[in-house]
Amino acid sequence: MKIFFVFIMSMVVAMAADLGPVFRAISADQAQAGNPAIHVLDANANTRWAAQGRGRWIQVEFKAARELTALGLGFSRGERDYAFEIQLSADGKSWDAARKFQSGGKGEGVGEFKFPKTTARFVRVTVRGSNANDWANIHTLRVPGVQPVKVAGPGGVVVTTWSKAPETKGGVGISVDDHGRVYVVRTTRRKVSSLDIRGHQDWVKDDLSFEHIEDRRRFYKAGFKGLFARGWQPADRNDDGTRDWRDLMVQKDAAFQFTDTDGDGKADRVKTLGEYHTEVTGIAAGVLAVGDDVYVAVEPDVIRYRDADGDGFPEKPQVISTGYSLHIGQGGHNLSGLAVGPDGRVYWSLADKGHSLTTAEGVKIHGPNRGGIFRSELDGSNVERFSSGERNAQELAFDAHGNLFSMDNDGDYPGEKERALYITEGSEHGWRLNWQWLRKQDFTRISGLPAYNPWMAERMFLPHHESFPAYLTPTIGNFGPGPCGFTANPGTALGKAYVGRFFMTNNQNQVRVFQFLPAGASFRFEEETPMKGGLANTGLAIGPDGALYASSYANGVYRFDLPKEEQHPLRVETQTFLASNSAKQPIATLVKWLNHADQRVRMKGQFELTRRGADGMEALVGQLQQGMALGKLHAVWGIGMMARREPARLIGLSAAWQEADPEVRAQAAKVTGELGTRSKLFEPELLDGLTHESPRVRFFSAIALGNRKASAAGMALVKFIERDGSAPYQRHAGIMGLAGAMTPKQLAALHTHTDRNVRLAAIVALRRLEAPEVRAFLADKDELVVLEAARAIHDDLSIPAALPDLADVLRRGELKNEALMRRAVNAAFRVGTSEALQLLIGYLEQQPASAALRRTALASILWWAKPPVLCAVEGRFRKLAPRDIAPVHAAVKQLRPIIARDPELLEVLLNGTGQLGHAAWLEGLEGGFADWPAKVQSRFLDALGRTQHPQLRVYVVHGLASADAKVRAAARAHAAKAGVPVVGLLMALIEDAKAPGRGAAVRQMAVSKEPGAAAEFGRLVTAYCAGKLDPALRLDVWEAAKGLGETLPETADRYAHGGDVTRGRAVVMNHAAAQCIRCHQLGKVGSNLGPPLDLIGKKDAAYLVRSMLEPAKEIAEGYGTVALVTKGGKQHTGFLAKKTADTWTLRLPDGKQVAVPVAEIKTHTLTTTMPPMGAILKPTEIRDVVAYLKSLK
Repeated sequence: MKIFFVFIMSMVVAMAADLGPVFRAISADQAQAGNPAIHVLDANANTRWAAQGRGRWIQVEFKAARELTALGLGFSRGERDYAFEIQLSADGKSWDAARKFQSGGKGEGVGEFKFPKTTARFVRVTVRGSNANDWANIHTLRVPGVQPVKVAGPGGVVVTTWSKAPETKGGVGISVDDHGRVYVVRTTRRKVSSLDIRGHQDWVKDDLSFEHIEDRRRFYKAGFKGLFARGWQPADRNDDGTRDWRDLMVQKDAAFQFTDTDGDGKADRVKTLGEYHTEVTGIAAGVLAVGDDVYVAVEPDVIRYRDADGDGFPEKPQVISTGYSLHIGQGGHNLSGLAVGPDGRVYWSLADKGHSLTTAEGVKIHGPNRGGIFRSELDGSNVERFSSGERNAQELAFDAHGNLFSMDNDGDYPGEKERALYITEGSEHGWRLNWQWLRKQDFTRISGLPAYNPWMAERMFLPHHESFPAYLTPTIGNFGPGPCGFTANPGTALGKAYVGRFFMTNNQNQVRVFQFLPAGASFRFEEETPMKGGLANTGLAIGPDGALYASSYANGVYRFDLPKEEQHPLRVETQTFLASNSAKQPIATLVKWLNHADQRVRMKGQFELTRRGADGMEALVGQLQQGMALGKLHAVWGIGMMARREPARLIGLSAAWQEADPEVRAQAAKVTGELGTRSKLFEPELLDGLTHESPRVRFFSAIALGNRKASAAGMALVKFIERDGSAPYQRHAGIMGLAGAMTPKQLAALHTHTDRNVRLAAIVALRRLEAPEVRAFLADKDELVVLEAARAIHDDLSIPAALPDLADVLRRGELKNEALMRRAVNAAFRVGTSEALQLLIGYLEQQPASAALRRTALASILWWAKPPVLCAVEGRFRKLAPRDIAPVHAAVKQLRPIIARDPELLEVLLNGTGQLGHAAWLEGLEGGFADWPAKVQSRFLDALGRTQHPQLRVYVVHGLASADAKVRAAARAHAAKAGVPVVGLLMALIEDAKAPGRGAAVRQMAVSKEPGAAAEFGRLVTAYCAGKLDPALRLDVWEAAKGLGETLPETADRYAHGGDVTRGRAVVMNHAAAQCIRCHQLGKVGSNLGPPLDLIGKKDAAYLVRSMLEPAKEIAEGYGTVALVTKGGKQHTGFLAKKTADTWTLRLPDGKQVAVPVAEIKTHTLTTTMPPMGAILKPTEIRDVVAYLKSLK
């Protein structure tokens, strides 16, 4: 489960709901998603209005002017001191002078703020931020003498615990069958037996090399002895006296069926469907009940369980697809998301750990570095990849028109956001596993640049923009924090206020509510008020009773529902229909079901009619001709199900093409296209659809023609792209059409077309065909077109035959686009011929303006003979053969005049010399030392030391006399090698409390063989043990002694002093495993799932150290879960909402709060999602983070 910062709705929010007899309206200039303005009137301190940015305002309008002398305000996060103003107006246009106030930071109670008596119809409160940050957080706005407003909807949600069975602990996915039986998949293996690469980062390159699930299996079996040598072993879980790969097979994930047999609203029986525990088993993360079958997603398999004996328990397993999650990857990135579509298929989602599978029909599907959405028939046949490039879209949901949506987790990069996805056939959403580990590239050791990040640099995570890659289908909106469970209201769940809504969990003890609204051929989304309750909610499912069920990673199944008077009036009828046996229903009843308000009832009727042969087909055709709007769509989908089995049945769609409702025709086009080349029916109708007034008809017609391989449609599709290609989803449809309808030669001929969208579409179509003819577009004058061709040739599995053509782009000196030229440089590097090397030399001789590109080109030349295994553009594993070093020496000699006068290139050359040890590269450079920047001087000393250069001693002496501390440090590091006495220098540095580099001096002293060094280090150890050592050196001495095999007493205060603020910030913002900003917020960056860090420096260092090493002991108020037992024997488990010296206040799963006096607590257990940092960060990194956090005041 990934998390990030909350999306701010940049619009005025005006509430026109019934606000009682006094208020006419309430509005705000902005509102955080899920925290709208109306919350301030509901007298519920657990809800709030929130907005980011100083100067955000909220205002109320009265139905009539009234006299005011005070306003009551309650602030969430009330320990902060908020600055705010109150203004009054008679007309909402002219406002009186602002009255300035401070909240005082006295807690979350409602304070009264007085002002002179004034008659007004409008009141506005403008918040100028707090002493912590620039957020506005108001939970209550109270007008003296006015009763709180009763807010309809989520405020009335009732949350109950449906099960607390121990089998629910670690619950990830949930489904409820038509009889109310609940299925939960539970994990115990996550991050333990199902390993998490973040805890084994020295395996990253091995992991990225995997292409098949057997690669990981072999790695575990054959490589574990080598892995152990690198410091890791699994626990001996099978008690055989050996710690090896077999110990990964002991912990079991499982799928369970829970039943409420006595109808009391609580589960009272549990049965096990299956347990999963091979060495390559990931976690059980997805479950879906469809009719009498249950599907389970547990990587690497998708399993179908059948109820062979009809007893209500599906006991017969069948693996319907395997080959998912090739990589170790990150914990929580799994195979999940099982959902049934109205097209009669099962869909499932795969996170970014890759796939390589062969279907039962012999089709190979290979995507080793990407996730995807897959689907099959209900019996498991005809598995296909529906879309790809999702990072971690954990669950899927369909709307009433068969549109598929998901919410995808972000990549944990600063400034990035989660993505709402509209998923269509052939969608490519862009994320690649290797982008998570770009920092592991060796290439950067010589280039001296941060690793190039295509995902962020090319802004692929954002909605569509001018330079958005054409091969991607963009997000329809960004949001945060990160999602987990996701489902849709099938029509009659909860109440009428929730019709058409989608529900999502994200580890915030609530369920968030969304709408997806049409926008041309695509959608936009809006967020509404969340439903509070539950505890560590994960998966979501709607029960046949109309309630919303949530599994819990903490423990439990929670049921969200409305009071009876607010429930949808058709819920009882829906439950009755779902529980009935469709096989025993007459066709007339099934046809009636097709028009029901609930999608599940409609699908139940549809699926049964497809099993009734000719009679069922006749009923579906009749419904298509005479049914209601949604019933007609289900008739189309039912005919499509039957036609996939017998293509001649497609003729049943004849009436659809004359339908006035464009959605019927759109779905008919979709269904027709899904038969591919198995039918030629309705091709004229599909061609006509390209010019239909409805964008959705045009969209599905274009895709259908591509699936049909309708060669006659080629130019019509080009015309379609000319008209519609500026809309990214329409262009996607055109690409799908072109890829099927035109040959590579025909597509390449479009390189002269005047319309940029047509050229871009042709490039992407050629990319999908892996056709080298895409090289024709490299000559384009438009850099974005050339870049798209470069992406097609270079990225992913590449088009190797066109790589030399891409390298030749280096001759075009007018091209400046960094994303393009990086790929051209790397293409030359990958081609590896002497001609390609000359292209790189020639490119540097052009002296491009971009320092980053100059550095990249020279680094490519220096790495030429010993290519790193991770690609310098994508971070993908690409193992190239070693090459001859002689041409590299010649290239350096040729380029030396250019290098010598360019500090950027000089630094790269010195990095390369130090990294690869070629002393010849330094020839002729020594004389410039005195004129170089300090950074270059330091690199030069390192290069001399690495190559044992005969001039090392001379330059060490020069370096020791430098005015720059970093140059002196570099000189000291090589002094012993140069034969320059250094002990005295080191001790002088160590004893200078203000000098930088003291820790490095301690470590150097510990390993120095110079006479006197051992004695001096011994004195430092003695001082440590006596408690007399400078606290800033305690960790350095402790680590240096450990390196010598000496164990010193461990004290937490060794982390509290001596850290580096700059390095600490880098860890907080960028560390791939710690992922601090996943949960914490710094200014506008990060997530609100953990405490904000802006003022954390007010805590003492000891608190910060404890919080990092033992986070469960220092849970901040408002974060984390507590299970406690009072002295009177009462048990409470809930979210720690408030914590004082006298009282702990818990928010229980049902949303209620209980205040427990500290004196009454007998035992308690604190849990938090934050892992102990001692297992993730190096000791020096912990110290640096503490130093950085101390600076945040």
